[in-house]
Amino acid sequence: MADEGTLEALGRNLAFAFEPLVDRLSDGNLEGFFSELGLAPPAAVANAQPVGNAAATIAGAISAMPSAIAALEAAVQSEDAGQIASAGADLLRAVLDAVRGITDLGNAVDQAAGGLSAAERAAVQAFAAELPGRIFDYVIIEFIRRAHSGSLDVLRLIGLVDDQVTLPADSAPLARPARQRRLSPERLLTMLTDPEQYLRDLFQWGEAGFDGSRIFPRIQTLLENYDTPTVLLTEPGSPPVLEAFIARLQADNGNPPGLNIRLRVPAIADFERQYRISSTISFLMSTSARFDAGMGITLRPPLDVSLEPISGDATLDLLAGLEIGREDGAMEIIGQTGGSGLFLESFSGSFGVSGSWSVGSGPQIEPAIRAALNGGRLKIDFSEADGFLKTIAGGVQIDSEFNSGLSWTPSNGVSFEGSSAIEVAIPLHQTLGPLNLQTLYLIGGIGSGGSVTLEMSSGFSVELGPLQAVVDRFGAQVELTFPSDGEGNLGKADLGFKLKLPTAVGMSIDAGAVRGGGFLSIDQDRGEYAGILELSILELVSVTAIAVISTKLPDGEDGFAFVAIISVEFNPGIQLGFGFTLVGVGGIVGLNREADMEAIAQGATSGSVDSVLFPKDVIANAPKIINDIRTFFPPDQGTFLIGPMMKFGWGTPTLISLSVGVIIEIPGAIGIVGKLTIAIPDERVPLIIINVAVLGEIDFDKKHLWFLAVLYESRVIFMPLQGGMGVYASWGSNSQFIISVGGFHPRYDVPVLPFGDIPRLAINILDTPVAKVRVLCYFAVTSNTVQFGARAELYFGISIAKIEGHIAFDALFQFSPFYFVITISASLSVKLFGAGLFSVRFRGELEGPTPWHIEGTGSISVLFWDVDVDFSHTWGEDEDTRLPPISVMPMLVEEFSKDENWTAELANANQLLVTLRPVDATTELVLHPIGSLRITQRAVPLELTLDKIGSQRPDDANRFSVDAVSAGVEKRATVKEQFAIGQFQDLGDGDRLSASDYEQEEAGLDLSVTGNQTATSYATKRVVRYETIIIDSALRQVFLFFEAFTNLFLHLLLGNSAARNVLSAQTQAHKHLYDEKIKVDPNAFVVVNLADNTAVADAPVSFASRAQAREYMAEQGPAFAKQAHIVRPHEMREAA
Repeated sequence: MADEGTLEALGRNLAFAFEPLVDRLSDGNLEGFFSELGLAPPAAVANAQPVGNAAATIAGAISAMPSAIAALEAAVQSEDAGQIASAGADLLRAVLDAVRGITDLGNAVDQAAGGLSAAERAAVQAFAAELPGRIFDYVIIEFIRRAHSGSLDVLRLIGLVDDQVTLPADSAPLARPARQRRLSPERLLTMLTDPEQYLRDLFQWGEAGFDGSRIFPRIQTLLENYDTPTVLLTEPGSPPVLEAFIARLQADNGNPPGLNIRLRVPAIADFERQYRISSTISFLMSTSARFDAGMGITLRPPLDVSLEPISGDATLDLLAGLEIGREDGAMEIIGQTGGSGLFLESFSGSFGVSGSWSVGSGPQIEPAIRAALNGGRLKIDFSEADGFLKTIAGGVQIDSEFNSGLSWTPSNGVSFEGSSAIEVAIPLHQTLGPLNLQTLYLIGGIGSGGSVTLEMSSGFSVELGPLQAVVDRFGAQVELTFPSDGEGNLGKADLGFKLKLPTAVGMSIDAGAVRGGGFLSIDQDRGEYAGILELSILELVSVTAIAVISTKLPDGEDGFAFVAIISVEFNPGIQLGFGFTLVGVGGIVGLNREADMEAIAQGATSGSVDSVLFPKDVIANAPKIINDIRTFFPPDQGTFLIGPMMKFGWGTPTLISLSVGVIIEIPGAIGIVGKLTIAIPDERVPLIIINVAVLGEIDFDKKHLWFLAVLYESRVIFMPLQGGMGVYASWGSNSQFIISVGGFHPRYDVPVLPFGDIPRLAINILDTPVAKVRVLCYFAVTSNTVQFGARAELYFGISIAKIEGHIAFDALFQFSPFYFVITISASLSVKLFGAGLFSVRFRGELEGPTPWHIEGTGSISVLFWDVDVDFSHTWGEDEDTRLPPISVMPMLVEEFSKDENWTAELANANQLLVTLRPVDATTELVLHPIGSLRITQRAVPLELTLDKIGSQRPDDANRFSVDAVSAGVEKRATVKEQFAIGQFQDLGDGDRLSASDYEQEEAGLDLSVTGNQTATSYATKRVVRYETIIIDSALRQVFLFFEAFTNLFLHLLLGNSAARNVLSAQTQAHKHLYDEKIKVDPNAFVVVNLADNTAVADAPVSFASRAQAREYMAEQGPAFAKQAHIVRPHEMREAA
């Protein structure tokens, strides 16, 4: 039997919805039905003949619906248009009779109240006025309950259905306690347009009176319907509390009040589940969370979410929503059985939050809302049309698929995704000489701003001797827009025509000596042109060219961005001696583009460098190469790229090849891109293949350099190789040095590196579905640590049994003060039919020295018996291994006595208006009249409490400062230098691992003369007099035109020599585009509350270094340290 069409489905659901009224309106049940709706009708009303007749009319019309639906289904199956129309009319007549009967029933009840008392008559007439609406609400709600009971629970929760027992007033005659079930569709518009007002009206959310009493019963009903035990506690004088199995909900006492949710169970695993509410509706819930039991979630109006974990860190990703769709295929929204129609696989809507909480960063919460139409399809089949349409349409079938989605987050706002266009492709296969017309495209769609576009284009190919070309979608485009000012060439609309450039052009040539092809992509919406050309000349020289031009910049500015990569490869290579050959040369050039080395590094493991350095098979891989170049070299106005590339080889055939390119960014950094390939014994059939992507960057503005080498697509025979090596060094205010092969120790807090994570060095000795053997290792060195470790993993398994095991160790050594920790672990387990048969596990940790401490755990499991042994032991004396104390003052005196620590400085030397003669070379310091004398040292930080000097304790003082005391000399500024704070202060384990290698601390001062530096002791006074001669003629002439051109003359003065001088106010103003300026302090730190990252009351605004901030926290006492922590200013949260 064919699937049910839209018309049949509509009729069947109408009959199903009205069906309960047949029983409820029968003679014996009418009085009970009225009581259920809220009225105890007197006998004069319930037994009135007009009331009975109206009820019988409704029941008769409903009873006629099934036969009309059966006739309609039979007519549709027989495809008899006349019978379809007749059966459809009968069904429509029955529905209208039922609706008209419900209205007549209300009128009959109103008329039957004429003989009642005044009070009873008023009550019955009021009930009669609402009776049709209450019956229709009853019909719809009962339909939802019977067909989609789970949907009704959700509608109750969100307030579109009210379901509650109402108690009448004592003075209300004939009124009965009734279960009021009413639809509130008018709330839907408010929910979509103003969610905040919707929650306020429904639940008092955001008002001072919110206590949960309006929302808790709805949540309780929903949970109980899904067999979740709940208790609603309503004690007098206290706000209600909803106690559920896993959570406790209660309104808090904030302003305005919010909602507290306390989770009673810990989160140790991910959860994803689909609850089938009905045959077409599912409730989806997925969570990914990690937190201890007792975590609290606080919701505050309008949608502010915060986490309050009891201890440790917490992460929470929660997504909940509804999906509407059939399990056995797409839903038919509008259509005819077996024919054309609009179909949809599923519709989904969801709400979720992503949050985290840690001691260092505090709460991070963001809600999200998503909706999507999936698997949309519009089908129009002209093969079933009449003869006329068949003739003009030529059997064309329109079958367009679409997907559409909407998402919202506070950080990104509302975004749309998907497609909404109809595309018809008509095969032509017509040949006109060298031109072969292949396809005719008719494409219509809705663009941005509500514009309607219609495209008529074609795809064709041309063959001219050895040259072949293919062009796709070349033609014309019509666009209908609606200008905001309402002035278009068609009234309020505007119709425009334009040439539709081809989306792609491909060419190939085979002329014997020259072979190759090219590819050109045109994306008008993006404003981008991309092309690739590959030619082989006499099979000796291969030329490859790749170019991308963007005419629409991301920020909307006018301009363009261009990048091109050109390479030439030689076969065979040019001999250089000692077995080395020059295999290829090339280069890269870019205008208004930058090199994103971090993006190239992130794609290193997938072979991103292959798209830049001498790419292979460029025509076949054109989409990937162009997308990579678009990502690696994004537009950047005012930036120029240039870089040479070379490719070398060694051996015959080539066993080792090295490709390297240097990308110079002006202005900007210098990037290095390389690729090393080792293929043994032959690159065509290698037993050993090693590919290493080498990336690096030197950035003098950011004051850092880094290099990254990553293995990819490498193997030894059949064993894959993975891993990477990274080097990072920075100088300036945040000096660091890091080198790592395979990553870092698990307990080491890795700083943010520009090249991301470094993969472990790994080799897969076996990698099959039934057997896996893998070995991993790493080694790292930082300024204060050495780290190394290894791990071996084993797996053998089939469907009924498996063996798993591992052995690993990790070691971390700290230089100053000396400390180490070594962790060893091993395990082996045997499982049969998924149940544990035997397992042994061990984990131990040794740290020291003085005292030594070892702890660990071991366990053995055999079937259902487990034996666990934990151990912890400390031995050895806590010996004082420190060196004898040291006197710090003599060190400072010695440092300040060194000549190299005294320098003459001149601030703003490029802004001086006076030029002095060159000074002869001399060993003495020469100080400029407005310069300063800088005295500094790098041995001891000043204005900082010193716990130690290296490994020795100070014995004379622990805090030092320097100032000017001589007459006529004063301190102008403080000089700062880089110091390793771990050498001067006692830091905890966490501080030692996470602190910067160097911090800026006070180290000296700048001295200059007291008072005004530009004052002089001698001055020469001169009196200058001018002789004035007046020449006057007998007749005074007045030049009237001079007055007329005064304004023009003043305007021209703006371009004279004085105005264009570099010292003029006009020139200086042009250098500053904005009056407002932002000053960034790269070394500032702030002390904030641990709970919410807000500023601590009465604390200084900021500190120049982390060490000074730690001193402040130590001065406040141990209790303060548990309530506050140190962060950068951008991490601080503004108080509400």
